[in-house]
This record gives sequence, structure tokens and C-alpha cells, in this order.
Amino acid sequence: MSSAAVKVLYRLKDEGYTGYLAGGGVRDLLLNRNPKDFDVATDATPEQIRKIFKNCRLIGRRFRLAHILFRGEIIETSTFRAPVPEDPEDTLHCENTMRVGETGMVMRDNIFGTPEEDAMRRDFTINALFYNIADFSVIDYAGGLQDLEDKIIRVIGDPDKRFAEDPVRMIRAARFAGTLGFEIEKKALDSICRNNNLLADAAPSRMYEEVQKLFFCGHAKGVFQWLEKTDLLHPMFHDFSHWIDEDKKRHDWVIQTLEQMDRWRQAGLRVHPALLFALIFGEYHEYLIQQLIEGGQSPHDAARIAVQGHLKGMCENVRVPKTVIYQVCDIMDHQRRFERTQGRRPQRFIQSRGFLDAFLYFKFSAKAHDRNIELLEFWTDLRKKTPQKIVSKKGRGTRKKATKPDLPIE
Repeated sequence: MSSAAVKVLYRLKDEGYTGYLAGGGVRDLLLNRNPKDFDVATDATPEQIRKIFKNCRLIGRRFRLAHILFRGEIIETSTFRAPVPEDPEDTLHCENTMRVGETGMVMRDNIFGTPEEDAMRRDFTINALFYNIADFSVIDYAGGLQDLEDKIIRVIGDPDKRFAEDPVRMIRAARFAGTLGFEIEKKALDSICRNNNLLADAAPSRMYEEVQKLFFCGHAKGVFQWLEKTDLLHPMFHDFSHWIDEDKKRHDWVIQTLEQMDRWRQAGLRVHPALLFALIFGEYHEYLIQQLIEGGQSPHDAARIAVQGHLKGMCENVRVPKTVIYQVCDIMDHQRRFERTQGRRPQRFIQSRGFLDAFLYFKFSAKAHDRNIELLEFWTDLRKKTPQKIVSKKGRGTRKKATKPDLPIE
């Protein structure tokens, strides 16, 4: 367990509050996996938590949370939640602390309850487990221990209602199934296939965060297969998903990309979002760019128009930040520069800020499609021979350092 989480739990206990390790941290420890984060649930209110911990900040409007800050780690601490009222009018006595939308989605939720009520509010049984530091016991109100043993993703309560409350739960079900190697319980699976259109109601900014989790989890290929099985790809990436459905080779490109992402993640390597989107949508962008060039656009303008048109259109469902969109544009626009190997152009290009990301895409594309192999050898050799020039922040000239190693591509 995280030493920071242990400190939070014992501090709450010493102050007279109940505090449990909650959710995914308990699940992963029971599965002998390394938890990515440790969350705490307590009967202390957010304001009481802030009084106990000086290193605390309160965040969120829909769900009021306390972030307790440690060096290099944040322990997210929440107060036990009460059930969602059947009738939105029942929230009037709570001073507008809960608001339910017309579709049943919970828009704001700060009604506090008991540990059992909080457990039953959670999305899946395997995420509703608590660890009690007071007596070192695992508390299971929802049958999560049995589902862990059976390797089942089961929704707590009625799936249709729970997915209407928060449509992102459908994506989370696919991610957990792909990551853990579990099956989604049939009733929940049928509900996802029936209600996947509800993803249109999810917040685009939150969808962007979820997409990164899907493809950075180390099991992106398995997750993608669950997204296909549940037909969640279409509401997430509408045009792109229809495009890959038309040709098996296009689908194979995506699978190759995700397999490479998994190899990087399992090796402990990180890929920033711009390179992620460039690789996943790369062949689709190349297709759009070629169409624009054949229609009379210059290669430079075609790359910018195609990439921005696709990613900005996708922002209705998945809000990709502008900086990421511009970086993806640069990666795709730079691809034509790899064809220029004469004169000083290669040296200038290799020293430019966007070269490494563009080169990684070029390298992956060349190996995946068995093309431009001679060009790849030329640029690989040139990189080895050319140390990078780093401009001093104070503007006092430049210094040289060794070439940054590439991400390995198989």
C-alpha cells in the first residue's frame, strides 16, 4: 500500500472518523496487481477533511472531493455518498446539493450517507470493496469478492438506470474487461449495446480523459476489442470507426498501433497524447490528406485541413485540446520532409522541435507497411551521427547533448 494512503487512513482514525481504502486500489491489491492510485472514503465531510489536513485542497462541483497532496502523489478522499433519489423533487430538502438531468444523468451530487450506501452507489461490484485499516478486514457489501473470483464485471443495480446516470460507466466496463481479462455480465453487456447512444450526453472533456486511459492502460488491444463488441466506437469516433469498418487492412493498422502502445506501456514508457492520436488516426489522416491533394490542395494545406477538420469535429464527443490538435498537425505535415535528403535540409529538420514525434510516426508507419525502408535507414543513421543542439534559456548560445533515444518499435 501507498505510505501516503496509510497516513491518511490513520490520521482520520486518530481524529475519530471512519476511513476506508476504497475502489480500484482494493481490487488491484486483491488481484496482486500494482494499483495506479489509492482512494479513500470516509464519513468526514470535505470541509472537515480540509481542517484535518493542511496539505488538502477541495475540488469538483458535481462530486465534491478532497485531494490530499503528498510529494509525487495525491490521495483522493471522498465522503460516503447516499443513494440517488428516485424523484428529483426529493432533493429540494438537500439545499440543491443534488441535481438530476432530464435523461437521468446525475449533474451534481453531494448528499452524504453511510459506508453501505456509498458502496451500493459505485459502478461495479469489484469496485465497491473497502479495506478497513482498523481491523485489517475487507468489507464487501455488493458481492465483489465473488465476482473477482469469477472474473465478472457486474453493474450494481439496474444497468439501464446506472448507465443513464453516468454514460461513461459503459466505457469503464469495456476498459476493466480488457485490462483485467474479465467478462462483462450478460445483462450489463446487453444494456451497453442498447444504450451506447447515451455517450452523446457525456461531458467531452471527461471523454478525453477516458480515451487516454483506454489507450494508455497497457491492454489497449483488448480494450479496443471490447469497444467494438459493444459498439461504443461509433459514438466515440464516428467517422473514423465507419472508415475502418470498410476495409480489414485499416482495422489491422489500428490493431498494430495498439499492440505497439501496449509494448511501450508494459516497458514503462510513456507516449504523450499528440503522438497517441497521430498513431491511432494516422492512416485515416493520410487518406483524408491524399483526397484533398487530389482535389487541388497543396500538401502543407491538405495536412492542416484534414487533421484539424477531423479532430475538431471529434471534439463534439471527445474534446481534444487545441495544443494537441496542432501537434498532431505538425506530425502529419512533417512526413513529407523525410523525402528531402539533399543539402542542408536534413540537418535543419533533425534539429527542429517537432522532429522526434514526426520521426517516431514515420518509423512506425514504415515498419507497419514495409515502405520507405531506405529513407528510414538514412534518417536513423543521421540521428545517430547528429547530437541535438539545445538553446540556453538565457539566450547565451547553444550547447550539444547526446541524441535522445527513440521509443523502440517492433
